Amino acid sequence: MKNIICLLLLQSVSYLTLFADEKRPLPNVKHMIDTHIHLYNTSREGGVPWPPEDDKVLYKPHLPKEFEKVSKSTGLTGVIIVEASHLMKDNKWVLKLVENNDYFVGLVGNVNPYRKDFESKIKSLKKDSRFVGVRARNGGKQKKINFSDSKIISSFKILEKNELSLDILTNGGGVEAVKEIDKLAKIIPNLRIIANHVIGYNFDGKSVDPDWIKAVESLGENKNVWCKISGLYQRSTKQPAPHQISYYQNVIDVLWENLGEDRLIFGSNWPCTKNSGNYDSYVRLVNEYFSKKGQIACDKYFWKNASTAYRLNLN
Repeated sequence: MKNIICLLLLQSVSYLTLFADEKRPLPNVKHMIDTHIHLYNTSREGGVPWPPEDDKVLYKPHLPKEFEKVSKSTGLTGVIIVEASHLMKDNKWVLKLVENNDYFVGLVGNVNPYRKDFESKIKSLKKDSRFVGVRARNGGKQKKINFSDSKIISSFKILEKNELSLDILTNGGGVEAVKEIDKLAKIIPNLRIIANHVIGYNFDGKSVDPDWIKAVESLGENKNVWCKISGLYQRSTKQPAPHQISYYQNVIDVLWENLGEDRLIFGSNWPCTKNSGNYDSYVRLVNEYFSKKGQIACDKYFWKNASTAYRLNLN
């Protein structure tokens, strides 16, 4: 009997959450570009490096048709894929996967910046106009990145020379991660740097760390740095993640105050959103924050800033 009551309560909470999500409006914008999703096929021979096999939600094929089905009803008009695999061949695999599909407007590739042939690999990928940049990340079989390493600086200058962007994943990196991006942005001031997932902040519902705020204030002085307000569900220490914008607002406020309306960018981190809600709920969550900032800010967040940072040339 107790189990039945608990199940009914959980179902009631889920229904109320869904109802609350649906009451919040979707964005009213000319374009809407999701700058952060992952596509992969766990059924491929040899499997995939990510996600882990024990993740029952994520470890299954996540392919274009499914994403189009869950996202187009929100008004989304374009997508940038971020390659999560460290395997060089998977960059071309995903480009081939979305060939001739205009919904997928870009790829942020995964090319190890320690590779001796980094420049030739970049130039090879750049033959496809949708290749817009590279994400630097630690983990998998890649060497931990030292952003002060002369080889790393050299590789990132190659991105700058080739008019490509640099995404940086710093999940859980805290204050030091913000300082690393700050330092890099000053060393290569013309490289377009996009910090992923609110610079990896761990949302815990508490007041924001003053040292983190100070680091973000310094970071914001670099006009070549953007930040994705993305992956909020995954960055929550409480799981399933809350759907109330108030839970995330104090952190987003810090980023808004220091990077402003011109340098915050929309991204979902689908399919990771599945662990805490559907795609629609995530779009409505971030729109609740940015729609209150006015139409101009909303347009910039949902597409104009992405167009600038990734050179998409949207009008």
